[in-house]
Amino acid sequence: MNNQSRCKNKMVLKELLAPAGSYDVLVTAVNAGADAVYIAGPNYGARAYAKNFTIEELEKAVNYAHLNGVKIHVTVNTLVNNFEIADVLNYLFKLYQIGVDAVIVQDFGLIWLLKTFIPDLEVHASTQMGLNNYSSIKWASDNNIKRVVLPREVNINQIKKTYNQLKKDNISMDLEVFGHGALCYCVSGKCYMSSYNSGRSGNRGACAQPCRRQYRLKYRGYNIGNGFLLSTHDLATYKNIKEISNAGVKSLKLEGRMKSKDYIGTIVNSYRNIIDGNPGNYEKDLHLVFNRNFTSGYIMGDKPGEVMGRESSGHEGLYIGDITNIEGTKVTIEIKNKEIPVILEPGDGIAFKYNGKIKGIYLENIIKQDENEIIIDTTRLVKEGTEVFISYSSSTHEYLKQFEKETIKNHIGLNLSLTWDKELNLYTKVEYYVDGELINFRHKSLDMFEKAKNKPVDEKTIENQLNKTGETPFFIEKIQFNNMPNDMFIQIRKINQIRREILDNATELLMKHYTPTKKAVKEVRKNLTKFFEDYENNKGKIKQKTPKLSLFIDDLSQIRAASGFGLKRIYFDGTCHYNNPDDYFKNIKDTLMKGSLMASPTEFVWVLSSFMTQKDAIKCNEIVKELENEGIIISVMGDFPGMNDIFECPVYGNHNLNVWNSFCVRDLNEAGFKSLILSSELSGHEIKELIRRNHDRNIDLEMIVNGNLEVIVSKDDFTNLNDGKDFIISNDADYAILEDKKRKKFKYKVFFDYNRQSHIINKDCLCLIEEINEIKEFGLDSLILDCRYSNEKYTTQILSIYNESLHNKDQDELSKYKYQIMDFSQSYINKGNYIEGRLHEDKK
Repeated sequence: MNNQSRCKNKMVLKELLAPAGSYDVLVTAVNAGADAVYIAGPNYGARAYAKNFTIEELEKAVNYAHLNGVKIHVTVNTLVNNFEIADVLNYLFKLYQIGVDAVIVQDFGLIWLLKTFIPDLEVHASTQMGLNNYSSIKWASDNNIKRVVLPREVNINQIKKTYNQLKKDNISMDLEVFGHGALCYCVSGKCYMSSYNSGRSGNRGACAQPCRRQYRLKYRGYNIGNGFLLSTHDLATYKNIKEISNAGVKSLKLEGRMKSKDYIGTIVNSYRNIIDGNPGNYEKDLHLVFNRNFTSGYIMGDKPGEVMGRESSGHEGLYIGDITNIEGTKVTIEIKNKEIPVILEPGDGIAFKYNGKIKGIYLENIIKQDENEIIIDTTRLVKEGTEVFISYSSSTHEYLKQFEKETIKNHIGLNLSLTWDKELNLYTKVEYYVDGELINFRHKSLDMFEKAKNKPVDEKTIENQLNKTGETPFFIEKIQFNNMPNDMFIQIRKINQIRREILDNATELLMKHYTPTKKAVKEVRKNLTKFFEDYENNKGKIKQKTPKLSLFIDDLSQIRAASGFGLKRIYFDGTCHYNNPDDYFKNIKDTLMKGSLMASPTEFVWVLSSFMTQKDAIKCNEIVKELENEGIIISVMGDFPGMNDIFECPVYGNHNLNVWNSFCVRDLNEAGFKSLILSSELSGHEIKELIRRNHDRNIDLEMIVNGNLEVIVSKDDFTNLNDGKDFIISNDADYAILEDKKRKKFKYKVFFDYNRQSHIINKDCLCLIEEINEIKEFGLDSLILDCRYSNEKYTTQILSIYNESLHNKDQDELSKYKYQIMDFSQSYINKGNYIEGRLHEDKK
């Protein structure tokens, strides 16, 4: 048994999961030691600008990986609209047929479609689904999801608690975490900043990475922070493998589908050897490939200020030391990094950093090198005090070349039982195991052996020839000889022929192991064909209804503004009025009671915090029940499936559930949600089609038509700003301003909730007043005005205008309303994605 097998048998962690953006990178990842590789096909893969795989390359990748005992997970983790349903289902069916081991999915609608039509295709819940607490993971188990990719914000203690509860409840669910690579600033990757401001949606794989830009943070007119304020360090957990495994994590995921062969080869090789306990300077290698300096991440308990890398968003390399002396072209570097020692070689790349600027060279002449200093010869103009980094290792680059060539590893042990009959015919029983499943067959060798005239063949000769398995997935683990006559002869070429036939049969059955049976494929095809016919022929129709207005508020004073408008619901979000959980839970019950009484007879809904823990959700339910016992009936709004298992009151879905299609509505309706907000990333055309396709669902559909939308929720609390200073707002509901350094009109309000999560509000106000005549014909139940972070006067004005607009106003009147809103709006107004959808996408 090799080191890898010994390690895996001792650990819950069984899988090192590597990324690949192209076939040659996949070969490198497999050869470097990945247990599984995640890739994307031509569509729906959350990396719109990666090379990605054609269908033919996908098949080739699946075959190569399976021959090496490596699994393939395909990302189908973008959100899809109703126009794309048939196309994405055909694509998923193709993936099922070619034998991919799992698909990674974000869209709740695809979850419903997969469990209904292709239930045998293994589904993993993408981190963007945001399943962070026990109830949401239990929901996943009930919906045919086999693995949850946990958000990067979940810490090791929460993971351990969830794992233990799953075991206690006898629920089989694999847990996967990110272990290395770039981090999203936004909780669970649910970011809308790129979509709403550049038309490039992260949920469609086209994020413009606004988090890597430079910003200023201002508070009451004062500049309190500068730099790459939303940029995170890169995650690195190579020191924490044992703790991660002990927490119940099965798969450690490395990030980087846009990265090069050198990058993927380095991180896979390093983590493979670190996991297996092999000696080597792998920490140094990890520092040499692209990184933004490392953090152990929220998973290992790092604080936000430690996770953030506000000083830079680029790669520097591994710090060596500082220049202490310059004599002509002779430059002396004092070694200050004793923790990770480096031996420089000609051809290595080093970088000089001075006053925040970096320039580099490839080394040619190293004059002296010991544990204290390095002296190099360079004509590059540098200064004393300059920091020196190694950013490229020529020897590591050469070492990685061994992983580039396609190679089949002998990794499956064959057990052969050889039996001869009286006519010297050989019958070979072949057995081997794949994924714990026994595969066996019998092979006949007729008329191969004959009576020996001179020297008979012996067991050793046969064994030697059968052991030559070459570049196949197999090695001979055991050979048993039964009734072997001692007076037989066979030509060596015929033994080789027997071996080839056995190995060919074994390989054919191995590949069949990974693909569905013809019967299963036929059944899926039949069900899909019927679904496609019904979907095409039954396009539905809009049910005419006049929508009511609903209101998002964050202050009870705004309820007074709502009086007399006949609102459907008032959504109260008080999460940013408290600085800590103790104050929030101490006061929120009284606030809710007061708000409910003020709002009556309008339904009053408590908007729960984003990214809620299981503990907090249970605590919130206790408050709801206490209020009910006192005669106060409220509902709740949240953003995770499984809420219905906790709350007995009506549960409504918040905007970040990302409702993009009618099957998403169906899935979340079955999860217990009574109302859903449709995604503001959708165009009006897409919204209309969603509602048309939403047949007979007992659920309300809502749409935000006005307000400064929330674009980011992050665990970042803006500590560790310039010079290590922390930014703490002491006043309730106060905010800071985040200003893009180059695009100074891009100013975002930043609020903080009771968990010190930051909420970044879009710079522009969505305003669809001119489109209201069209929207009110969609058949929506409610149009939402998001008036959080405003005031009573503003709320009254917005409510009055939209209430009037519902009474059959002509286009000229609606345009006048728009100009009125512009006059008192707290920011510029726009139509969001409503008119044209995501601008970067090809319109079909």
